[in-house]
Amino acid sequence: MDLITDLGPLALASRFRRLGERLSRDASRIYEENGIAFEAPWFPVMYLLKENSPMPVTVIARSLGITHPAVNQLAHAMTKAGLLTTARDSGDDRRRLLSLSAGGRRLLGKLEPVWSEIGEATRELVESSGDGVLAAITNMERALDERPMYERVTARLKERHAPKVTIVGYQPRLRKNFRDLNYEWLNKHFTVEPFDEAILRDPDGQIIKTGGAVLFARVGREIVGTVALIKTDARTFELAKMAVTERFQGQQIGRRLAEAAIAKARELKARSVILYTSTKLEAALALYRKLGFVEVPGDAGAKQYERCTIKMRLNLR
Repeated sequence: MDLITDLGPLALASRFRRLGERLSRDASRIYEENGIAFEAPWFPVMYLLKENSPMPVTVIARSLGITHPAVNQLAHAMTKAGLLTTARDSGDDRRRLLSLSAGGRRLLGKLEPVWSEIGEATRELVESSGDGVLAAITNMERALDERPMYERVTARLKERHAPKVTIVGYQPRLRKNFRDLNYEWLNKHFTVEPFDEAILRDPDGQIIKTGGAVLFARVGREIVGTVALIKTDARTFELAKMAVTERFQGQQIGRRLAEAAIAKARELKARSVILYTSTKLEAALALYRKLGFVEVPGDAGAKQYERCTIKMRLNLR
């Protein structure tokens, strides 16, 4: 029985760790049997300083994609083994510079032939496993750079625990819900401006009859959120008036509303969706970026609202 293998994707990190430890263990054994006082975990720092010495600890951490404390831990062990020296940066006393010591330079003469053979043996191993192994790992790392596992799992857990939400279209009887939800949101974050008043007082005339749409999020029988699509020209809609009542915030309802609005815009043959927002609304900005909106130069439309400082656009083609 091999539990780590049997668990498949669930134990991917454990499997990578096990594989890394297995390769490191064999490398340490090779060093030892060749009379080289060197530990496998020291390799990345040693190789980097071979090519670039001295280097600040922060730059080493960034270059290797590991944490500052992890570099300090490696540096402490390598300094104790006589392989590194440390000094303060003359240009910035707060920065610590690491360099290979004279002993470290001498040891390179023994290490480099061994590294060459380890590299060739590893290349043979990778080729025997299929050409896609390293490419797959690189692709996974890039995907995690774009969206860390923490965000991926957190979003899924939020979705699992989120209430059952139904998205419904506009009906005249929901006019009051549209107004009340937006008043609640505006009074909490900003103030109600004249242009808000005009739209909230008459969504039928200002949005629906001009070719736009209003959507609502319903949990059970309760309307808990809303969003509007305001038609600005034949192929463009503005995503506006999105609000979720405070009691239901943090449960992915805003995302559901925005996704439904984008789907509605596609249905209405839109080529793009724009929105105006504020740098004050960090969570909303993060959501819009995840949905594909990008910041674009503002125009006169933003002047409808004093609170708006950013214009964003999502191309639907």
